[in-house]
Amino acid sequence: MSYYDLWNVLWNWKKQFTTREFSSVFVSPDPNKVLHDMASKGLLERAGWGRYRVNSPEEYLAKKVNISEGYELIKRASLKYAFTGPDAVFFWTKGGYQVDRFFGFYPIHVLVRRADVNRWKRFFRSVGKGFWVKDAPVKQTLFGVFYVLYPMVDFDVERVEGFNVAPLKETVDFCLQNVYSYEPALEMLDEMYGLGLRVRYKEAETNF
Repeated sequence: MSYYDLWNVLWNWKKQFTTREFSSVFVSPDPNKVLHDMASKGLLERAGWGRYRVNSPEEYLAKKVNISEGYELIKRASLKYAFTGPDAVFFWTKGGYQVDRFFGFYPIHVLVRRADVNRWKRFFRSVGKGFWVKDAPVKQTLFGVFYVLYPMVDFDVERVEGFNVAPLKETVDFCLQNVYSYEPALEMLDEMYGLGLRVRYKEAETNF
């Protein structure tokens, strides 16, 4: 039985337990090591001396997925990039607009030079991160933070909060092309940058 199998058993057994309780139920040559290893993997949380709490799947994923680090990692490749699409919206709105993503499924959309694609692949493999080149066959199940690469011959870049981001005009165009999801973002961008879009988003009022 793997630690992940045991985690599932523990989740359905007790949400909190002591080392002694664990040892009395689960036969193990070294129960302290088992619990220590599971805590190190984020499956358990120490809740006091000799006491453990079982982390939920949501808590486990939250500990494993650091979205800020996902953005910072891109800089380490030392290759030209620009965050695009949903991520350009995220940066231009100063983190004010986010849609269709959460910590368990968080694609980061990145423009890259076509000539650099193989170097990007090697980089992501070297750091153990999932990625997908747009329009290529999907070869693995992607979850958590992963990267969607959009190969271009070249592209323009603007600096936002220390990161390379697709220009504001391109970001507005993206929102207009996906207006049903990004109309609130258009209103935010209009107010923040004085774009003169005259966009006003209001949730529909209904009476029952």
